[in-house]
Amino acid sequence: MISRKVLITTVVAGLAMLILIGDALAIPVFARKYRTSCITCHEAFPRRNSVGEAFRLNGFQFEDDEIYRKEEPVELGDEAYERLWPKAIWPTDIPLTVPISILSRFLMEVDLDGSRKNPVTFLLPEELELVWAGNLGPNIAFYGDIIYLQKDFGGQPISAWTTLKAWLEFRNLIGQNSHFNLRLGTVGTHSMGLSTALDSNNYSTHFYQYTTWIMPGVDLEAAGLTWFEGNPFSAQPQMGFELNGHGARWSYATGIVAGNAMAPPDHAPDSPIAFNGTAKNVDNKDLYGQLSFKFGGLPYHGLNEAQADPQAGEPNTLTAKADYWRDDSLQLSFWGYWGKAQIVTLVGNDEENKWKGNSPFWRAGAGLLQRYRNINLGAGYVFGNDDNPYGSLTSESVDSRTWFAETLWYAYPWLMPFVRYEGMSLDLPQDVPGVPYEWEIRRMMPGLKAMLRPNLALTLEVPIYFEGGQLEEGFDRSLFMMLSMAF
Repeated sequence: MISRKVLITTVVAGLAMLILIGDALAIPVFARKYRTSCITCHEAFPRRNSVGEAFRLNGFQFEDDEIYRKEEPVELGDEAYERLWPKAIWPTDIPLTVPISILSRFLMEVDLDGSRKNPVTFLLPEELELVWAGNLGPNIAFYGDIIYLQKDFGGQPISAWTTLKAWLEFRNLIGQNSHFNLRLGTVGTHSMGLSTALDSNNYSTHFYQYTTWIMPGVDLEAAGLTWFEGNPFSAQPQMGFELNGHGARWSYATGIVAGNAMAPPDHAPDSPIAFNGTAKNVDNKDLYGQLSFKFGGLPYHGLNEAQADPQAGEPNTLTAKADYWRDDSLQLSFWGYWGKAQIVTLVGNDEENKWKGNSPFWRAGAGLLQRYRNINLGAGYVFGNDDNPYGSLTSESVDSRTWFAETLWYAYPWLMPFVRYEGMSLDLPQDVPGVPYEWEIRRMMPGLKAMLRPNLALTLEVPIYFEGGQLEEGFDRSLFMMLSMAF
């Protein structure tokens, strides 16, 4: 039977992965740049509304951006140099002020069923982020963050470390319509998983189960092993390259990433300072792709006329609508990932007894997001298969199924009750010593989000497990209270 420690650490990714994706657009540096409220681009910080999504897809800028920005950049060369190229350096610009924001999350966890050793845990702060983002001229966007965090992995001893990530995007490689953009660095922040249900656009204290689970480990003693190295994959950012683009009603992204992460989401990294997406240097790379379509509502590339109407306030000023969250529309998304995981088993300490091989695997899913008046409804289903994920222990493959359905209601512009019902099922090998034989999880995630201020949010959430609570002990029936702030 798999050990309790492995069970706990393997599936705590729902909380632990909060570290891996910063709120990549929930940064007030853009509010300062355009002198507008955070709710111009966000439904419920950090969740983006349709204006914020268009802003992100356009590389942290609006169409006709120079009309709306209130902070002019510093020019690095005259525009006339463009006509002289290649006999002159192509001109660009940099932000007038350092484009840095500070984000923090304060978390309190209260055990409601006695499954934790300590009934109350304070992580104050749980996370402190230094974030920078912006543009180097109209065709280059950048993002980076340094995050200090402390986690307790579902009631375990608290660990603390610092993560870093960054990416650079070269836009409009062909034409000026955002159809072809190349991103390099820690990619997949907005394109690893279903575009209708991204962790970077999440409004609860826990990320989606389909993005955070990893293949269960083994009980070393029962399996007769001294070491086991399994598949560390979860749908999270990795180091690599990505080609992305969008039109009025469609968007896509496809990338090549390193795979075989050094620090999977089930434990803290070995180093107190780590880069997100760092991988083992193996001879194969992984591929992923995403495609989405939008029917109705604001197109992917534009502002709402009421928000850009000079008659609505000061000329050329962005203003948030009274119903800033509303965008009556239907979005469909499709996502796939293909890779090879390096599997290692070791008996004793003799290298001659080491087995090393590859486990090809894939994930494929579809999702939808329906917005209508004050209600958001979302759902998704992801299939998967891992071929030979337990190496020398068994040659059997593992099929996986994860799904979710969620809804959020804008009771008031500042008060949003929500609930997510999700589950996962793994067809694990039967009667293999050390390998878990059953893995079924069904849980409901009811919660409440209150926007105390446009940049200050309070979130309450209580995970309730109908099946598989013992697999995520420490999370079942625990109250999570999180205060998020950005400036």
